[in-house]
Amino acid sequence: MRAETFVLKFLSPQTGCSIHEMRFEANPAIVASILVTEFADLATHSFYPDKEELFALASAADLLLPEWDGEIMLTRPHRIDEASYLVHTNFELPLMLEGRKPFAILDGEEGVEWFENVRNLFRPHVESGAFVESVKAVRGGGQTFLTVYYALPGEEWRFKAYDDLMNGPRPWTEEMERRQGYLLGYTQEECDWWIANDFRHPSPTTPY
Repeated sequence: MRAETFVLKFLSPQTGCSIHEMRFEANPAIVASILVTEFADLATHSFYPDKEELFALASAADLLLPEWDGEIMLTRPHRIDEASYLVHTNFELPLMLEGRKPFAILDGEEGVEWFENVRNLFRPHVESGAFVESVKAVRGGGQTFLTVYYALPGEEWRFKAYDDLMNGPRPWTEEMERRQGYLLGYTQEECDWWIANDFRHPSPTTPY
């Protein structure tokens, strides 16, 4: 089996975002064996290898890993990596802290570990007044699903504007895609690139 590309992302404990990345080539069957996972899951899941697994990966792929005490995530490359600009996905918190992103969205099930961990990273900035938060809940089947909006002060108008867009008429159009990108803080040039390169969402389920 030929080698394929994987990415190790070294995550900041303050933001949970990647601050250093390392790409490497490895036999996916060997990687799946080290992670004790199904081969097919490598394409669709992210993994958080422990020290023993990292050592095995480094040995198998001849990697020199940096010293790092925080979490490390293993993924496959994503098509959004081809973008000519920084796509905000997984960088929402630091971009908002820098004032470069006015509005972000978090969707998930209440009580699920990954979702609560991300909310906990945003929480101090909501409590300090640096961010404004709006939470909507949908309950059913004994579960609660939350949509959490975050905005910089003065940008709260984006909450309703985004709701109006997502609950508006269908089918989803190129103009709606541009509007979504604008509300999330992308420039006109970035939205143009996204659409010109056929990244448009056939249905608006996951904002970029």
